[in-house]
Amino acid sequence: MSKESPPTSNNPCQPPTEGGDYVFRLDVPALLNAVKARGDHTQAAIARRTGIAESSVSRYLRGEAQPDLNCAMRLAEQYDLDLRRVIKRVPIEAAA
Repeated sequence: MSKESPPTSNNPCQPPTEGGDYVFRLDVPALLNAVKARGDHTQAAIARRTGIAESSVSRYLRGEAQPDLNCAMRLAEQYDLDLRRVIKRVPIEAAA
């Protein structure tokens, strides 16, 4: 058994030092800031730019659904986002 100290990095892929179960969620306000900076003010504009269905964009922005990796990458590429900054770790209890 190793007695290593817990990781102290801000890397969202590392398990949290306090333990517990968690999920990853899209940081909608961060995405919306990037979207507005590019001049896209409607869900239709986001859908056109990314190739993601407008209905899916709508669900993401309302927090009713989470993008799969493909859609998350499309959003990140089109809006010059770092996924590590817009995908946040959330405890399962808070995500329910």
